[in-house]
Amino acid sequence: MSAILRGILLLAAVAFAGYILLKIRKCKVKMEDAIFWVCLAVILLIMGIFPKVTYWLTGLFHMQSPANLIFLIIIFLLLEKVLTLSIITSQLEDKVTILSAEVALRSHDNKSRTEAEEEQIQKMSTEGAIASVSNAGKRSEAYVKDQSQG
Repeated sequence: MSAILRGILLLAAVAFAGYILLKIRKCKVKMEDAIFWVCLAVILLIMGIFPKVTYWLTGLFHMQSPANLIFLIIIFLLLEKVLTLSIITSQLEDKVTILSAEVALRSHDNKSRTEAEEEQIQKMSTEGAIASVSNAGKRSEAYVKDQSQG
């Protein structure tokens, strides 16, 4: 592995680890995701610091260049992360579908309750108005009787 590639790998690993640690401090990354990204940065750091490990793995997998191995490892890890995120997205979409159905049912139930309550209020106010009119009529009849007797 050339010195330039090692330098770029080390610089990228340190910058990446610093960026992830900054996001962890600001609570922008869940701990599960942060562990994944920190592990990726550590793997890159190990490959940059100890190139013999990279050469050994390159020979083990019968690859032409250590750079190809580094790209293969990065691609593999990123594909794993994409698959994990795809699974999480699917689960969240199912939850959103269920929650939207529950909200629709509750909204419909609340609407029907509100309509029923409004009907009861109208009924009560209509009955109250009729009762007050009949009471007023009874009072006026009693007043007229009192006046005629007196």
